[in-house]
Amino acid sequence: MPAGRCAFTRRGRVGLAVIAGARHGAAQRAAMKPQADRAQLILNVEDREGPRYVKSRILHRGGFSVIEAVTGHSALSLVRQHAPSLVLLSARLPDISGLEVCRLLKDDPQTARTLVLLTSPGLAQSRQRVEALNCGADGYLVEPAEPEELLSSIQALLRLRGAEDAYHRTSRALHEHEDMFRQLAESLADVVWILDPATRRLLFASSSLAKMCGHSAEQVMDDPRLCLERVAPADRARVEAAVENMLRDGSMDIEFSMTLPTGEPREVRARAFPMRSPGRADDAGLAQDGAGNPPLRIAGICQDVTLQNRAGRALQDEERRKDQFLAMLAHELRNPLAPLRSAADLLQQLAPTREDMFRARDIIGRQVHHLTRLVDELLDISRFNQGRITLRQDLVELRTALNTAVEAVRPVLDAYRHTLRLSLPEQPLPVRGDLVRLTQIFSNLLQNAAAYTPAGGAISVEASFDDSMPGAMPDAVSGGRVTVRVRDNGTGLSEALQRQLFDPLAPPDPASPGGPGSAAKENDAVTQGPHSAFPHDGPGIGLTLVQKLVQLHGGTIRAFSAGPGQGSTFTVTLPVEPWQNWHPGSGKADARRNVPRRILVVDDNVDALEAMTMALQAMGHTVVTAPDGASALARAREARPEVVLLDLGMPAMDGFETVRRLRALPELRGARLVALTGFGQPEDRRRALAAGFDQHLVKPADLDALTRLLDELDQERA
Repeated sequence: MPAGRCAFTRRGRVGLAVIAGARHGAAQRAAMKPQADRAQLILNVEDREGPRYVKSRILHRGGFSVIEAVTGHSALSLVRQHAPSLVLLSARLPDISGLEVCRLLKDDPQTARTLVLLTSPGLAQSRQRVEALNCGADGYLVEPAEPEELLSSIQALLRLRGAEDAYHRTSRALHEHEDMFRQLAESLADVVWILDPATRRLLFASSSLAKMCGHSAEQVMDDPRLCLERVAPADRARVEAAVENMLRDGSMDIEFSMTLPTGEPREVRARAFPMRSPGRADDAGLAQDGAGNPPLRIAGICQDVTLQNRAGRALQDEERRKDQFLAMLAHELRNPLAPLRSAADLLQQLAPTREDMFRARDIIGRQVHHLTRLVDELLDISRFNQGRITLRQDLVELRTALNTAVEAVRPVLDAYRHTLRLSLPEQPLPVRGDLVRLTQIFSNLLQNAAAYTPAGGAISVEASFDDSMPGAMPDAVSGGRVTVRVRDNGTGLSEALQRQLFDPLAPPDPASPGGPGSAAKENDAVTQGPHSAFPHDGPGIGLTLVQKLVQLHGGTIRAFSAGPGQGSTFTVTLPVEPWQNWHPGSGKADARRNVPRRILVVDDNVDALEAMTMALQAMGHTVVTAPDGASALARAREARPEVVLLDLGMPAMDGFETVRRLRALPELRGARLVALTGFGQPEDRRRALAAGFDQHLVKPADLDALTRLLDELDQERA
């Protein structure tokens, strides 16, 4: 074949190979990610046509894609364009040597990771191999080489690069995961740590561990036992034993107390978990079998549980105090129920004497009054706690409140043969407040004094001005405070009970068999007789109400006792109004009008209906009754009542629906509709008035309340 023809053919093949390689490279760049089933690209750099052709054929049969180059510069350009997986580079090239091409590729950051397999024809000396490797070649192959040797050399280099890439990916992922783990650990309030049980050193610990222990992070990492210095002495031996067990089996769950570097005591829960490699699964089984093989690593968490434990203890304490309060309440309510039951049994006899009937009537009256007062006190405490109670802001003569309180408690004092000494100053005692509530304060204190003083005891009430206050002159009150002391020589108070006396949920005082903590316990003297001391069930509800009422009047209350059996003193201090603001009333009350009325009473409770009917008839009124809402509508049309006393909690048609229908009757135009119910909260009153009632009375309503209601009706019509 002519030389020119050969030259042309050689150049044409090179050009076609470059074009084919360019097309292949363009297709490869179109894919953003390499795919596993796509053939890897090899750049075959050889200026000799025959060897280049042979190498390309071998590479194609080996499953590779091939592009070709005949010069060093073209090889550099193709590597930058197509990023082949490997360059099969001949050492001898027409423009620059293969060694220089290799060096330029490895020096360029863009192409430095390209694999280079350098080939050299003939016998290669060791110097040439060293020089090739120093230039950055990844492999060196002497030609001519067998096809299997060529492919094996290329595949070995590719596998090595694949392993290297996998290692870098894994290492990068591990660094990313470690960074995320550190960020997560540092963001937690709990202390997170990882321990090497073999060296007993921490491999990782969040920064809060060093702050908790009071040592530097390096010291804690090297010697974790430094943290034991902060453990409370009482818990240290237990914690050290738990740590030794953890080093053997990797598990721990313990709570203990410790002191922070700031001196603040805290409660900590420490938990640990064993970490074992997948290849050591047998070790886990051996460790569980007691063979003593330690885990590979131990991970743990130290959690500050101070607030949780305090909340848990507080909840348990509240539950206990609630149970004690309910027990005290049951005791309080049973006290009046017992004489009520006895009086009812007496009246149910076939022929009770007239004297027995009078005694039973008095017992029932006193105990119903006492039971009503207990329920009212409970409701008052609830209103106080919800901030839904207000006082009348009148100018009250404190003498009136004290005298009324003494009269209210006089039956109890007489029943137990107590002597009472009342000492009041000569000048007036004007106080801004609510006369009813002030009377309630001192009647409660007197009831307690009487109940917790043995029969025949001495009780005193003393009122005086505070001499230390400016303006507290005996002849002209222009300011200052008045102090009222209620003393007794009864069972007294322990120190513990004095601290918790005004808390209705406080636990009982085991050191005191009795004390003036409960609300007044009026046990009928006829049926139960005097007593020396009441069993104590906690501070009770009466004194809690007293304290809240005193505070609403701008005053204070204190309790003092020298100890059990030494009596008690309750001191109430109230602000005094200037005398210029004091304008006492005439004290004359309007005469009550007793005009007979037609009254409709509606109640599904037969006993309540009958009792109310008898009471109203005894007052001279005409009474019509109805047991439910439907009957009330029918009888209202016939009787045309002037007043309707309507229960709210009735079945079928309740009081709210009944009052709406009664309002629609023309026969009841102008009638006074009154809700008579056991629902006595302010919201119940608002709901009743919104439904159409004119007034709201809480059961049990006494005759005085009913009389005042009818008097108001007369005044409106006058």
